Amino acid sequence: MKTASSVFWRACARTAVGVAVLALLPYAWGPIYSFPAPQPFAGSQLWNPYASLTGTWQRANLHAHGRAWGGATSGKQSDGEVAAHYRTMGYTVPGVSDYQYIAANHGVDTLPLYEHGFNVGKNHQLAIGAHAVDWFDFPLWQTRSNQQYVIDRVHERADLVALNHPSSRGAYSVDTLQALTGYQLIEIINGPFLVEDVWDAALTAGHPVWALANDDTHDLDDQRRAAAGWNMVDAPSASTTDIVSALRGGRSYAVLRTGARERANSTTLSSVTVAGDTVRIAIDGTPSTITFIGHDGVVLRSEQQVTSAAYMLAGTDSYVRTVVTAPEATLFLNPVLRWDGHHLPEPAAHVAAMATWGQRSGVMVVCALLWMKLRRRRLAAASAASPALSSRA
Repeated sequence: MKTASSVFWRACARTAVGVAVLALLPYAWGPIYSFPAPQPFAGSQLWNPYASLTGTWQRANLHAHGRAWGGATSGKQSDGEVAAHYRTMGYTVPGVSDYQYIAANHGVDTLPLYEHGFNVGKNHQLAIGAHAVDWFDFPLWQTRSNQQYVIDRVHERADLVALNHPSSRGAYSVDTLQALTGYQLIEIINGPFLVEDVWDAALTAGHPVWALANDDTHDLDDQRRAAAGWNMVDAPSASTTDIVSALRGGRSYAVLRTGARERANSTTLSSVTVAGDTVRIAIDGTPSTITFIGHDGVVLRSEQQVTSAAYMLAGTDSYVRTVVTAPEATLFLNPVLRWDGHHLPEPAAHVAAMATWGQRSGVMVVCALLWMKLRRRRLAAASAASPALSSRA
């Protein structure tokens, strides 16, 4: 005889199995990729992202959260309040990037952005110039192929993809970022937190990836995150088209505030020039420390209390990037790269068809066996209950 307790626990078991199946279904579908081997930048010429500056700089934050999904995303202020607040602080691009929600499509004065990802590992992507939200994700663990598949899907519906807080909960390892492709930017500054090793890993492997700095604020009253990091983007206007074009071309630099908020933007980039194998950096503002960093994040040269500095690349230098340490802020410039003078490299991972369908077939077989086992248990339970029912009759 079925008791209320047995019925309840059987319902719980079926619900648990259903939830598990739904959580595992994405893993059954996700393809397996073949990744390109690391290939450092090479060539007789140097590519300079700042070679053709417009001279008009837009201050941008591209990662901030308002109140969305009924407050489930812990945003304290409304999307409109977030955008307005950043404008009062002098930002011309106040990016509101709610989870799985494009605020710009709902009347908010911001770029079309959203933060993609609903998984336990914080493998999140920033969709810049987003045309639509992609709802696919791997909610539990993520293999390298899983991560690549999500990046590719997000990029299909957005102009650019950035990897958000790459080191949070170990979301993207150094080795993984030497393999993954299809992302154009990486968030090296997230609020007060700085990571550079993952960026150098991608650059060392020959991936032309540019730096981002964002607040990732959920509350404008949080002084640790409000105006903690931002981007200076060389674009003629704050339109989506101009910002996306500048970010794609590396005409931007990331800033980490280290001092007073009102003075944090007093040191700015003036120029980056290349003559032969020599890169020269000039800044406006207080004399600062200018450091040149190369392959594997190795410090190549550093000069203190200067407003300009130069570095001559050796034949073994595949790239050089510059860090300007000013009294109130630190500037992270995008790298000057070696290239052939024609095209920047575009590493691309490809789906391994045989391995993918082998995996999918295996998962389907396992699911079928699991279903058959559950069905046999139900039939056995039903037959065991039949004698008791017939004896009562």
